[in-house]
Amino acid sequence: MGRVLLCAGKQAENPFFVERAKISVYSVEELCYCVIGNAYLIGPELMDKQLEDWLEQECELRELAQDLKKIRKRGDTLSSYARMILEYIGYGSREQVQETISILEQGMDLNWYGKRKAEADHLVVHRHYSPALKIYDSLLRELPEDEEKLKVGVLHNRGMAFACLFYFERAAESFRQAFELGGMEDSGIAWLVTKRLALEEMEYVDFVADQVKDCELPLKVEKLMEQMWKEFEGTRENRMLFTLSVCREEPNPVSYYDEVQKLVSSLKEHYREITAE
Repeated sequence: MGRVLLCAGKQAENPFFVERAKISVYSVEELCYCVIGNAYLIGPELMDKQLEDWLEQECELRELAQDLKKIRKRGDTLSSYARMILEYIGYGSREQVQETISILEQGMDLNWYGKRKAEADHLVVHRHYSPALKIYDSLLRELPEDEEKLKVGVLHNRGMAFACLFYFERAAESFRQAFELGGMEDSGIAWLVTKRLALEEMEYVDFVADQVKDCELPLKVEKLMEQMWKEFEGTRENRMLFTLSVCREEPNPVSYYDEVQKLVSSLKEHYREITAE
């Protein structure tokens, strides 16, 4: 049974508009929900006298408003300001609050585009690839020309998201663009690795001979692939595949087909989860 959250103050007649998140909130609980859910977008503009006046006048939370005013006037950080709101209201678990504070601290020196990329990167880490790809694509359309370094990072991480979805051709194209724009070896290696996974062996050999100028890159890719294969040999998944291959050779391989069906169903369910919007 979940814990009961007692509402603080009262519901406002006039909402407070959180500019970066483009959300109007009518209570301090809605404000907390907005801050936790949009931590990558929130910036120093939240530390504003208008928010303090709104909390005091519309929500009747004078004590919180005064505490926030002190933090702002001392010149403290946005994370201190947000922590005061979240902990005063008791909104969110300890883990949620700490993660929100960490995100706000990491984003202190980021502009709007950097915050959006950080949000997408966070989604990739947590295996929410489809929403992350939407943000990366949006950034690639919107980034100004002077944000070339950020664009390289967006392209590279976009390739990572595609690769995790097994879209190896799309991943390779994104890595190629990142490599050509930024010249980073990691992007070049990722480009060739995903190409190697997308193509048949002879097709890949022809591709390398025709498209790759740096002869060191393919050698590094082969060394990396060999290392990855050795690491895979000791995994539970490899042992499971070996067991299945043994079962297949039995006179009555019913257990083999049953186990394959279970494995396929599990993989399908996992893929549905990582491709969910």
